[in-house]
Amino acid sequence: MRRLAGWTTLVAATAIGQGIVPLTQGPGADTEAAWSPDGQRIVFQRERDGEADLIVLELATGEERPLVAGPGDARYPCWSPDGRAVVYSFGHITTTAHQGIPNGYNLFSVPVGGGEPRRLTARQVRDYTPCFSTDGKSVYFATTRELEQNDAALAALDLGTSEVRPLVRFAGTNMGAVSPTVSPDGRFFACAVELGLRANWRLAVARCNEPSKRALVTPPESSMYAPRWSPDGTMLACTGYRLGDPGWGIYLLRLADGALARLDTGPGNARSPAWSPDGRSLVFEGNGGGSYRLYRLAVGEPAFGPVPETLQVEAATPLLKLDFAAGRDGAVPDGSGRGHPAAVEGVLPVTEDGAIQCGEGFAQVAGHEDFAFGRGAFYVRAEIFLERHPKRLQLVVVGDYPEHRLGWQIFLNAEGRACFNSRSPAGDFVGAMMEQPLPTGRRVVLTGVRDAQGDVALLMDGGDLAVGQGSGATMAYGVPTQIRIGSQFHGGDRFLGKIHRLEVGRGIPEERRQGMLTLAEVLDQ
Repeated sequence: MRRLAGWTTLVAATAIGQGIVPLTQGPGADTEAAWSPDGQRIVFQRERDGEADLIVLELATGEERPLVAGPGDARYPCWSPDGRAVVYSFGHITTTAHQGIPNGYNLFSVPVGGGEPRRLTARQVRDYTPCFSTDGKSVYFATTRELEQNDAALAALDLGTSEVRPLVRFAGTNMGAVSPTVSPDGRFFACAVELGLRANWRLAVARCNEPSKRALVTPPESSMYAPRWSPDGTMLACTGYRLGDPGWGIYLLRLADGALARLDTGPGNARSPAWSPDGRSLVFEGNGGGSYRLYRLAVGEPAFGPVPETLQVEAATPLLKLDFAAGRDGAVPDGSGRGHPAAVEGVLPVTEDGAIQCGEGFAQVAGHEDFAFGRGAFYVRAEIFLERHPKRLQLVVVGDYPEHRLGWQIFLNAEGRACFNSRSPAGDFVGAMMEQPLPTGRRVVLTGVRDAQGDVALLMDGGDLAVGQGSGATMAYGVPTQIRIGSQFHGGDRFLGKIHRLEVGRGIPEERRQGMLTLAEVLDQ
């Protein structure tokens, strides 16, 4: 990397409406701005010819000074709490090695006054969107390390020891966490999470010392990312889009009650807000004039919308409980007391350990209004045993509905990974999948859950919810045609293991409820 001498571009501080002031101009795109702790400067990335440099803007004079420039791609700058250094992500787009830097994006630190950048991480992965802890001893960042797919996790780098520890990691594909931001008191962090195929980005808030204690704080039907904690600790600013919006915009989320306010940023899309240290202004990137430029916006008195209803976590109510050891004469009684026995078709012998041996038949529960879940919460729990993986699709249980014949399922894919899926209103698959193949040679309890917001989760043996998640499963289920056990609804894709027990119910089982915290619970309000 090389550094260039300072140069100057003055931008007239002319308001373009409602307290919005342009800060940059000229060729290229100016994005990902961060305000210095003393409020006098902004650092941002300027993209030209497919690469990005870091620029420092002096707000009092409009002077611009390159901080990191030359070959390579420097992105996502953030200030150290003492204002002396900027940490950023750097890589080379088109080369496997350049100036001794391996392919990938790693974190670097550079003195604000200029100097030789110092490498902080060094792996052929993507480390990006860094932010400092409040005490300046750690850097939180998004990373692809240890992930099989092109997903993202959060990690924390201890600057004293160079140790990297995992912070937030979701199992399964099409899932990730990016853009961490730490609360002013250092107790909490917020980030953007994506929980499955076709899911929107949502904001989550977690405890720094217990990252698993986290709550989703934006609705699944909206897309929200790039949060930044306000200096007074009361709000998050973020990039967002809700149905009916003219484009991407800047939103504020009030942490006291979860209410949202969309700020007026003028024409075009607006993204990536960052707070001034006094909390009175935001800098953001907008493309109302063509390319993205930086603008300053006075926050004023935001017009917050209605306070969202707190998601009620309905306790589980079993509607079907089958213990296959009790099966006799082609039928399995329903232990829930609701009167939904399963009829056995074909050969399903009961083994010595009290399970049905699948493969030559199936069990069927007739459709009933008990299983008309609408858009409400429901769960499916199966205790199964598999001797080996046959490397093909196997259906443990499927809810066959007029709305969709594969309405919900627990199944094993060809890799032996257990999956639970539900459906979107359009019938699209919304799945939660285990990261590793199902353990063989022992009993395993799989619990699939869809909550009232359309989030799905798959848990194994009552463990943590990181086994798998997805979002957007808001199909309204009416009365099913059948619940099919041991095969697909048409008889194919038979499960080749044993099924000991099956339970289907309304509401949220206890093992899942432990992971469904509200924002107030996370913040101890």
